[in-house]
Amino acid sequence: MYLHEPIYDLDILAKQNLHLHTIFSGCAKPGMTIKNILDTVGETDLKIIALTDHFNDNITSEDYLEHIRFMRAELAKEDFDFTVLVGAELSAYAPGKSLENDAVRDALDYKLFSCNHYHLDYWGQPENKTLRGYVEYSCATLRSLIVSGKADCIAHPFIGRFVHAFDDKTLITKEMTDLELGSLLELSNIHEVAWELNTGAILGDPDFGRRLWNLGREVGAVFNYGTDGHRLTDIDTQRLLPEVKKALL
Repeated sequence: MYLHEPIYDLDILAKQNLHLHTIFSGCAKPGMTIKNILDTVGETDLKIIALTDHFNDNITSEDYLEHIRFMRAELAKEDFDFTVLVGAELSAYAPGKSLENDAVRDALDYKLFSCNHYHLDYWGQPENKTLRGYVEYSCATLRSLIVSGKADCIAHPFIGRFVHAFDDKTLITKEMTDLELGSLLELSNIHEVAWELNTGAILGDPDFGRRLWNLGREVGAVFNYGTDGHRLTDIDTQRLLPEVKKALL
């Protein structure tokens, strides 16, 4: 489990990048080898990173356990002066459901969960495919995940860009009320689950990013910072930090 005290200074939060994909994730660029990632981090001011490859339905828990062993072996070959968490971007694909088994979670330093990859064939969908339907389905998925004890952090919370039913990808977050959002933030405090400040999500939907940031600070939520890096240029959080600050502050 990875959890820290609440931090609301973005300059301090941006010393972490807890969402980086290696070439194990098919969506990552070829340069995202573990060695290249470590070398690139060494040129930045980052103090801690997490390797968080996707766990989708095209692999098994044993496949991912083998990947965890590979990551740890590769890390053992290198010298670096920052912290590396061996993590995963796991899939809470429906209320009460995720793909990984207990052994995978037990082997990880950091359990980042996606709850909104609605573009994937296996992902659960609400029966009522309206804005309200997606909000309620997403809230049900998140509530069940938070209370399960499986998650350390929620990746790119609530973003609507994976729902193809609506052209405007901000409509789902606009439909979510402050009461719904605030109750989930309070629930996450009880169960010690953090929320990701995801640079792409914030810049793609700054109004919601600001709501999440402000409500989260009001209730004392924990935030982690991540770029959802798929290429080496995504690793340094400083590159987009001024735009993130402009969106949130």
